[in-house]
Amino acid sequence: MPAAISKQPIDYKQLDNILSAAREDQVLFKAIVNTPFEEYQVQLAFLFLGIIVLLLVDPQTNVINRTAISTTDFAQQARDVSAIPFEKIKIELKEANNTIAQAIRSQTPQGTTDWKSLFVPVMTARQGRFSQANAGIAYSIVYPFEARHGGALIFSYYQYKEMLGSAQEKFMRCYIELVVKHLS
Repeated sequence: MPAAISKQPIDYKQLDNILSAAREDQVLFKAIVNTPFEEYQVQLAFLFLGIIVLLLVDPQTNVINRTAISTTDFAQQARDVSAIPFEKIKIELKEANNTIAQAIRSQTPQGTTDWKSLFVPVMTARQGRFSQANAGIAYSIVYPFEARHGGALIFSYYQYKEMLGSAQEKFMRCYIELVVKHLS
């Protein structure tokens, strides 16, 4: 039976319908980071996906805000040991050494095996790595978008890049299209 479950594809139309039902921003933001895990927990486990984070750029301050994080065990483990509360981690869009800022500015997905690059300069390398280790995350991809003055989704996997492939790329590409549609 588990093999049959794993072969069931993710129904992006269903995800689209669920996101469409969110009428308020805060409800939509939480749906963006949680719906895939709530509807396709087994399929995402086979993709090794542990956390989705939504980030939005504030156009008045050019600061990247952490807007929503999934409520998975992986995400909670990262939050439990974070030196700074999730919502208070703010990165300037111009920050040259931050992977999130680089991805949003270039509009090119960026990957990292080291969370220090996701938190610089507001957290030390040790603090970022400690959160990553506690969450059990091996590789994260920052997937940028232009909707709502810019932003990104971070897809964090509990497998290294070498173990990821076309299935993960398809999920990220298809899901980011849905997210952009609903944020526009």
